[in-house]
Amino acid sequence: MDLKSKTNLQCIYPSFVYTKQCDVSKEWNNKLYEIAKKDFLNNIIKDPSNPNNIGRISHHVSHIRHNFIDDYKNEKVVQDLIKMVDCACKEYLKLVYEYDHKGKVLIMSDTFWQRRNNGQNTGIQAHTHIKCDLVVTYYPKVNLDKEVINPVRRGVVRVYDQANIGKRFWDMNNNSKYFFGGWYEVEIKEGLLLIIEGHVPHDSTYFEGDERMCIPMLVDIDTPKKHIKKPIEDILNEVGNK
Repeated sequence: MDLKSKTNLQCIYPSFVYTKQCDVSKEWNNKLYEIAKKDFLNNIIKDPSNPNNIGRISHHVSHIRHNFIDDYKNEKVVQDLIKMVDCACKEYLKLVYEYDHKGKVLIMSDTFWQRRNNGQNTGIQAHTHIKCDLVVTYYPKVNLDKEVINPVRRGVVRVYDQANIGKRFWDMNNNSKYFFGGWYEVEIKEGLLLIIEGHVPHDSTYFEGDERMCIPMLVDIDTPKKHIKKPIEDILNEVGNK
């Protein structure tokens, strides 16, 4: 039977994953790496009672909450990075949602320097950034062993299927979109910029190599539709605690 029909296929898994291999020089990456290394060492947890601590002294990804981007905003390479992120976030919104953002883009950042000689090449456990709109991560330094073939030993970022559907029972020949079970893998290289939305679960695997520096940035897209939150104490003080 010849029926008129219209088919639409919408990609809902994996969640949108934006990658850009940035065309920057080795010198530029090295300069950013040195600044990020300084920031990382300055913000290792030393005082367990510090209220800004994220994690504990015993964990190498623990750190003091700060804003790397703001602390080093006078550095030219950091200014360049901010501009790259601003453009990439707006491009993401345009590509995914056809939304042309003209307003503010709010940003903060940490730094994570993982080294094999310190036993820190373990990757980062699965997590989300549910409080922010976008997560942007840039990698100025990735030093891996050349002979490593197994992707789960190369520090790939895994972006998880939130529906947790897992393995399908038919042949999977579309490795550009799906890998093993319910996640999508991104191989990490120097100069890579990665964007996912904050609610999406993700992690990175163990890597065989000397070191890796990543600069994750938490981004909010400021629009008139955003919730307008204010401290309760301020609201009550404005009305005289009535």
